[in-house]
Amino acid sequence: MQCFHCGREVRETIHRQKSYRVDYYRLHTGQTEWDFFLNPKQDAAPIRYLKLTQPIDIFTCIACYARPEIRQRLDDDFTGRRPLPETHRAGE
Repeated sequence: MQCFHCGREVRETIHRQKSYRVDYYRLHTGQTEWDFFLNPKQDAAPIRYLKLTQPIDIFTCIACYARPEIRQRLDDDFTGRRPLPETHRAGE
């Protein structure tokens, strides 16, 4: 497994008796499209949401996850402002 952002190989989580060590986060993302469903409340507007149409999992190492510009990129993906899979690939 490699970090989507920097390309570094990431290691599995290490579990110990009283602690654990995380080296990456797995992010569930992919191609999305805006969709609506009817609000169950009477006279309420439909609810708009991002429908995941082609899911992919990406891995982000803890060093990249700590960087503000990466966190912004992830937030932009989550809110639908800018899809992560189309904006960057490791090594580019």
